[in-house]
Amino acid sequence: MDYLEIEGEVQLKRFGIPVNEGFILKDDEIPEGVKFPCILKGQILSGKRGKAGAVRLVKTPEEMAEVKKVIEKIKINGKSMEGVMAANLVEVVQEYYIGLTLDVKNKEMVLLFTPFGGMEIEELAEKSPEKLLKINCTTGFQKKEFCEAAAKFELSSERMEQVVEIAEKLTKACFELDATTIEINPLAVLKDGSVMAIDSKLVIDENGLYRQGDYTLLPRKNLSKSSEEIDALEHDLTYIELDSEGDIGTMAGGAGIGMATIDTICHYGGRVNNFLDLGGGVTAEKTYHAMRILLQNEKITSILVNVFGGINNCADMAKGIACACKEFNKKNKCIVVKSRGFNQEEGWKIYEELNFQQTKYGTTDEAVQKLLKIKEEHQSEYSY
Repeated sequence: MDYLEIEGEVQLKRFGIPVNEGFILKDDEIPEGVKFPCILKGQILSGKRGKAGAVRLVKTPEEMAEVKKVIEKIKINGKSMEGVMAANLVEVVQEYYIGLTLDVKNKEMVLLFTPFGGMEIEELAEKSPEKLLKINCTTGFQKKEFCEAAAKFELSSERMEQVVEIAEKLTKACFELDATTIEINPLAVLKDGSVMAIDSKLVIDENGLYRQGDYTLLPRKNLSKSSEEIDALEHDLTYIELDSEGDIGTMAGGAGIGMATIDTICHYGGRVNNFLDLGGGVTAEKTYHAMRILLQNEKITSILVNVFGGINNCADMAKGIACACKEFNKKNKCIVVKSRGFNQEEGWKIYEELNFQQTKYGTTDEAVQKLLKIKEEHQSEYSY
């Protein structure tokens, strides 16, 4: 479960980490403790708030009321603001990054640190990996190992001591909160030499929520399901909206192949709208409703179907998909199919009769590349 910045900061403070305390704005009231000028920050489960204009300096109560209304209307990646917080202005002389996250591939909890914070950490890791310290903390924080590795940054002894203290407390918070990600970006060095968290990110493993308290401070607006998600549930389909502005729809015969398909599309520069898993016991009726949902989504202009017929029948799946396309593909959306397994030849024949683009013996990479090539060639004109 993802938490808002102000919710994460409360947890950091609970574990003894100094934070720039935030105040939730309610109506036009000015919370006690807020001093002008101050910073207003939109509270949303999305990054890039600054670029979207959701982080702003205000100098007066009148300006605060006006800017609060502006921020509340901003949407990022299709998500609306959960609320707005105010934080007092602090004089920052340097910005660090520190955080822990679960490395699923290597099955490790890793601690990341860099004195080059205040920017997208993914960008830093890609362009200047030598500037990012990465230490395995699966068994807990190891002070000696951390200090030896961080020595290359040539921090003063006083600064190193401060960073070590934060790292130790953050590691403790990570494990006690059952977090999969907990980070401070930036961890600010102030003019007086102290350090302070002025932003936070906290994600807690949903399987561990029964051990945790209710850490939410603002009711969630963005947890309501989309019409497509509700429609899918009614037909025993798993549908998750990933990017409301994405134009590529996906249908997959399993969660694993579904995630691999999405990763591949993103790798080649596509923008995925959804995750749709057919689940088990796939019938023609199931694939009919799955394809209907994708075709009725106005944001989707092209669709990649990636299914495998083990127990399921490829021909039955093809019949359902074809039926939905005849009824609902009025805008001739581009559709590419990769279908293999039981009765695959019969399924292929059905797709051929409808002039569907197919990847019969190829890979998911080839299917994705085919879809993106067709999209590029046709631009706004789609046909199957």
